[in-house]
Amino acid sequence: MTQKKKKLPRVFEYFRDEDQFAGGVAFCAGCPLELTLRILSKVLGRETIIVGTPSCSAPVLYGQNIGTWHRLPYYSCLMTGVASSATGLVRYYRKIGKDVTVVCFTGDGCAADVGFQPLSGAAERNENFIYICYDNEGYMNTGIQRSSTTPFGAATTTTPVGVVGRGKEMSAKNLPLIMAMHRVPYVATATLSHMEDFIKKLLKAKEKKNEGFVYIHVFSPCPVGWGIESDSAIQVCRMAVRTNYFPLWEAERGRFRLTHTVATPKPVTEYTKLIRKFRHLTEEELARLQEEVNSNFAFLHHLAEFETPKAC
Repeated sequence: MTQKKKKLPRVFEYFRDEDQFAGGVAFCAGCPLELTLRILSKVLGRETIIVGTPSCSAPVLYGQNIGTWHRLPYYSCLMTGVASSATGLVRYYRKIGKDVTVVCFTGDGCAADVGFQPLSGAAERNENFIYICYDNEGYMNTGIQRSSTTPFGAATTTTPVGVVGRGKEMSAKNLPLIMAMHRVPYVATATLSHMEDFIKKLLKAKEKKNEGFVYIHVFSPCPVGWGIESDSAIQVCRMAVRTNYFPLWEAERGRFRLTHTVATPKPVTEYTKLIRKFRHLTEEELARLQEEVNSNFAFLHHLAEFETPKAC
């Protein structure tokens, strides 16, 4: 009697393919960027061109000394030129009749701050490329400074905790929601604790980029900047989803859908207690953060339930 071979989950099927990245790369220990790039290259394929900037990903994507750490084409530019350069690449390859997937891969400092105007412009023009922002909630590569996606209360080198300061005083910019308001073909959030969800969104992104602009916002904890253990990034990602701190959703031309629902969300303190940059928060400050999480999710839930009124 022959035993049936157990079918592998879809995630593992991608790891049968040739890896486009070296076995050892220059990311910090425990950084989820490595797995993000490896799975991205496997799902999107070898005909992928990455456009990036000086950032946490640059030492691997741009390379060091005389070589790079991968086999994919890579174009490096300034933070203000990522979306503009991707636009030029897409139009060039369209002109010569070659089908490629152009992917901008940047941190939140570039996407939300320094390079936001070109990013918004490319979305408004509906350019045919994929923009992926890995959000580690700050400028981690240059000294752990705050960015506009840094959440309320988080301690950074420019929002320190001391006699006067209590971490960042303002709330985080909701960049994926802003991008969805451009009503582009596809916008989604993703994180590595929910890999199948991420893969499905990458596959949809590859399909939707033929219709125009695609944006994916990837939650990416930083072990060094956040003060988490080097083996805990996936756990932090999972708890961010379970507390609705980072809900998973997608939007097609402004129509929203939750891709993962949490039946009984855990309090945000289950998330913050894993992360050193939140250790100083008082009960009152944690209550404010919880209120922000609840408000943001309620707004997202309403968007997901919204139906466009039919014309009379």
